[in-house]
Amino acid sequence: MKRLFVAVKVSLDAEVLQTIEALHHAMRHHTITWVKQDVCHLTLRFIGATPGSRIPQIKKALQQVCAQNEAFTLTLNKHGAFGSHYDPRVLWLGFEEFGRYEKIVRELEPLLQEAGVEPYYGNIVPHITLGRVKKVVDKRRFWEQYEQTVGTVCQEIPINEVTLYQSILHEEGPEYIPLATFGLRGSRG
Repeated sequence: MKRLFVAVKVSLDAEVLQTIEALHHAMRHHTITWVKQDVCHLTLRFIGATPGSRIPQIKKALQQVCAQNEAFTLTLNKHGAFGSHYDPRVLWLGFEEFGRYEKIVRELEPLLQEAGVEPYYGNIVPHITLGRVKKVVDKRRFWEQYEQTVGTVCQEIPINEVTLYQSILHEEGPEYIPLATFGLRGSRG
């Protein structure tokens, strides 16, 4: 069994990386497990534990969806948290407009189900995870620091290809192994 997910590798620009570093510093009094930016990605679909026999059909589904969708760009211009205002769990950067991303996810879903992947019923919220919140010392200060630090983040993110990854969890953090990459129509490279 392999733990799989489908994602787009993301390279954040220097300005966004500086903002994230400033966020780490501003939030140092809270307990947050920060995501290493060298594994930064935008997940299209978490698949989970998968027998090797299903991987060829999953690859075929990805190839089909990528072949029928054009490369595009998303604007990273939103931030938020999963959980609640009272009990934040995950800090993230995201996108206000993501129709073309959502189209790919919706086209991929029935093909993945045909490949034996369990259906996904959750909301589609494309995001880049910044960190997982373990403990907040002062909630008012936490939200002020978060808003002040990441409130102006903006970067164009090219979506040219989609990768099927295997995720191996280690104590020091996850390792992501690309199993196959599929270019969207019109992508260069």
